[in-house]
Amino acid sequence: MERQKLKRIIIPWDFTEVPENALKYAFAMSSKDKSEFELVHVLVKGGILLSKEKENPDDVMELLKKDTVRIKKEYSVDVKVKILEGSLFDAISDYATEVEASLVVMGTHGIVGMQKFLGSNALKVIEGSNVPFIVVQQAPETTNLFKEIVFPIDYRDEIKEMLVWASELNGIYGSKINIVIQQETDSAIRHKVDNNLAFCEKYFDIHSVPYEVHLVPKTKHFYKELIFQAKDLKSDLIFIMITKNIDLSDYIWGAQEQHIIANEFKIPVLCINPSMI
Repeated sequence: MERQKLKRIIIPWDFTEVPENALKYAFAMSSKDKSEFELVHVLVKGGILLSKEKENPDDVMELLKKDTVRIKKEYSVDVKVKILEGSLFDAISDYATEVEASLVVMGTHGIVGMQKFLGSNALKVIEGSNVPFIVVQQAPETTNLFKEIVFPIDYRDEIKEMLVWASELNGIYGSKINIVIQQETDSAIRHKVDNNLAFCEKYFDIHSVPYEVHLVPKTKHFYKELIFQAKDLKSDLIFIMITKNIDLSDYIWGAQEQHIIANEFKIPVLCINPSMI
């Protein structure tokens, strides 16, 4: 697949510090590439447990215009704005697909309040998207981004779909890929993991992408090992492949993806859905 630059970056916007962090990441990412930025606000009611009236579109547009002026003055960057209606969990990803966005950069508070029981809002927005998301919890500490990337490999065939984006980021930022795999005890699973590893190594060799392989102990909660591995490697991005067809029980019992997205070290996470590429 031919490399594509980050031409259009969408930032979900709710007038708080959280999307401001995402905006700063988007600006830092685009320092290596000329990008178009768009703040997207979804008109929604109060949420799962709240029932306030829907926001007034004219009031929201006025706030967006004020933010564009402030952003231009503060960052010397022009941004576009868009107001959407519908479900928060569908509108952003649908719009990103419609306008052929390169990427969505989204801020998150992590898993807080009732999200601990009903699942991460960030994961619900991402799940099923045809456009990749980078989810951030804080502003970037440097403009020299994505030098060390953690790239987990398991038994799933879809894991190969992450390779294009690994090569993409290497081309833009000079990233090194840290492949992380578990010590599998089941021979059938180990065979699939070994095949995926061989495929990834060949792909990276062909595309001249530097990488290292890191083996971690077999554990029930691989995501914990992955997060600590990322911290130890001083990585500033974690790749994950979103599980197909996540349902309510997955959210309640703790889909591993939501724990990685809300990791305690606040490392940004690139989320890719199966069959996206």
